[in-house]
Amino acid sequence: MLRSGTGTLPWLFDRDAMVAFGTKQAKAFAAAQPWPHLVVDDLLGEHALEIAFPDASHPGWRRTAYAEQARLGQLQRSNFDGIGDPLRWLLAELGGMAFVGFLDALFGRRDLIADPMFTGAGLMATERGGHLGIHVDFNRDSARKLDRIASVLYYASPTWDPAWGGELELWDRAREACRVRISPVPDRLVVLAYGEDHWHGHPTPLACPDGVLRAVVAAHFYAARASESDERGAHGAIW
Repeated sequence: MLRSGTGTLPWLFDRDAMVAFGTKQAKAFAAAQPWPHLVVDDLLGEHALEIAFPDASHPGWRRTAYAEQARLGQLQRSNFDGIGDPLRWLLAELGGMAFVGFLDALFGRRDLIADPMFTGAGLMATERGGHLGIHVDFNRDSARKLDRIASVLYYASPTWDPAWGGELELWDRAREACRVRISPVPDRLVVLAYGEDHWHGHPTPLACPDGVLRAVVAAHFYAARASESDERGAHGAIW
């Protein structure tokens, strides 16, 4: 689903191939349990090796240490300063026409909107002992009057041993049991449909070695609301 770039561009998502793939996967995506999701392996292929994810010493990280979550994030607030070009290129391509076209085809719609600000998204990392509790995501970009429709997670750790844990858990709609576990192996993309009962997280503390990060590149996608003035029902993350 990639094609070679031109000049100094390393690669590009191939729009026709991406849309065709989204169309092909649409039925399986909609029928996935416990709620719609898709796992795509080897997204970037050999180009994944070019991505240098920042380690825990990067000065832009903000550390979160609560009962609900313990991880690093919020690099988007500094415009991803100090991030290498290949990773910045991936961030740009996730908001581009080809990738949004893939999501439109996957969801069976034509109105998805990328977020160039990466609000609540961008780069996130979890260190040894860190976790993310089971939760439902925030549902709106209230500043721009948009409803959240989808999220994607790209796993960017250079290597990952399943013994370290860190599996993304998808729970049933009643929040009674985990139904799917997705390991954060390198170069894996996960597409998640937003829903008020789409519970997920990686709640078990990581057992990775010191200095190893569970590295994630996240992006959220939205659609415009019929009534821009209606903010009833807006909420942040629910734990």
